[in-house]
Amino acid sequence: MRTTVLVPVEKVLCDAHIARDGSEEEATETLTLGVRAWDLCVEHNATFARYLVDALGAGVHDTSAEPVPVPVPEPEPEEPATAPVPSVMIAGEVPGYDWETAREAVRNLGYQVVGRADGSTVLLILGEGGERSGSKLRDAAERGIGCMDVREPGRFKSAVCAGELVGGDPLPEPAKVGPKEMSERERNRAVRAWARTNGYDIPTKGRIPMHVRHAFDMSHRDASEGKAAAA
Repeated sequence: MRTTVLVPVEKVLCDAHIARDGSEEEATETLTLGVRAWDLCVEHNATFARYLVDALGAGVHDTSAEPVPVPVPEPEPEEPATAPVPSVMIAGEVPGYDWETAREAVRNLGYQVVGRADGSTVLLILGEGGERSGSKLRDAAERGIGCMDVREPGRFKSAVCAGELVGGDPLPEPAKVGPKEMSERERNRAVRAWARTNGYDIPTKGRIPMHVRHAFDMSHRDASEGKAAAA
């Protein structure tokens, strides 16, 4: 009758792995210096061998020992580059749409909506009163960005239903604001002061949120229309 006897096998672990992070890696080599000895894995055996060669020189080459292969890490795969999302500026009010609905319709077509043009901006949508957005009109003219005039009722809706926003309309001249045209810095100061007076919480520096700029424009447009009606 055959009898099976289970013999426990002792597993020797790498001292360097245990000292570094407590992980368990099987040792295959032993490094002995004087009365001290360390059990090492293939990786750490090669590492400490290089340390000793750098510190003490090459020493006597053991021709009986096989060269220890040094593991070479595999290169990290490169992530594919993604194309920037095209962006659109909207100047003025789109007939038949409120402020947020018009912008949501543009986003649903795959565009971002920005307040000032950048390298991704491909179109300026010109609505009613858009000639007062002097900075956007100048951005479009300086960067050669096409204009889509949607002041005619139904044109914006037709473009959204067709799933395509196309430029090619002429840019109007920017309208003057008051006795002189406000610079961008002056406008930002005016918007921040108005926002704080009217209970908006905005940062003292950085970009002013679009809804705050829109509320400022609407309040000043309403005020100027009221003055004209009174006259």
